[in-house]
Amino acid sequence: MMDRISGTALRAVAIAALLVAASSLAGCGGSSGAPKTPEQARTERDKAFANASPDVKAALGEAEAAMKAEEDAKAFMQLNALSARPDLTAEQRGAAAQSMLSVSKKLDEAAAKGDREAAALLESYRASK
Repeated sequence: MMDRISGTALRAVAIAALLVAASSLAGCGGSSGAPKTPEQARTERDKAFANASPDVKAALGEAEAAMKAEEDAKAFMQLNALSARPDLTAEQRGAAAQSMLSVSKKLDEAAAKGDREAAALLESYRASK
């Protein structure tokens, strides 16, 4: 699975994280760049994607299913793909990025406990920065 992570996808993750950080510095929406709890991230997603197109909602649904199933690596990659879509609003992109940060925190914890898949995904992500 790790071989499928493309440089473009990982760059999109970095851009999304930078957008979240930039909007927090600018005071947009009062969001901090820190990972939110899963509940906070879900509330933010629900609000941001309430009026999204059906295909965007379907992509979000896949990511949320992976999060619910605690398939964090899969959720991270799906959120990455979602946040890279050009048809998202700034609010939707920020909500997706916040969810990625929340999942990233779980991946960090899993990697610290010896999860090799989580460690490899995070290493690839960090190397792309």
